[in-house]
Amino acid sequence: MEINENYRRRRGRIALSPTDKRSHTVSARLNVEELALLDSKRGDMERGEWMRCAALDRFQPIVPEPNQEKWTELARAASNLNQIAKALNTSHGVTDEQFAPVRKILNEFRMALVGISE
Repeated sequence: MEINENYRRRRGRIALSPTDKRSHTVSARLNVEELALLDSKRGDMERGEWMRCAALDRFQPIVPEPNQEKWTELARAASNLNQIAKALNTSHGVTDEQFAPVRKILNEFRMALVGISE
């Protein structure tokens, strides 16, 4: 089997590139209370991963459960907006007259995002 650059293993994590590979180990000793606090904060993350994220300030945003549905809707809307922007940026020769309906829809979308209804 020929292995190419884009080959992805079927299981486990994707291997990091040689420049991103973590080869240095940093250890810390914790007492029982500190370990319990770390375990309560880390959730499903591995201890080392959580400590790395905490030290480097790289936590993913946690969306509270009641906001999960709205977060998903907003992500979908943002994706659609990016597609519209890409289409407008790549279409040459679009006149203001042709763009007017799109501008109206985008304005309505913006108003909806900030919670203003007409």
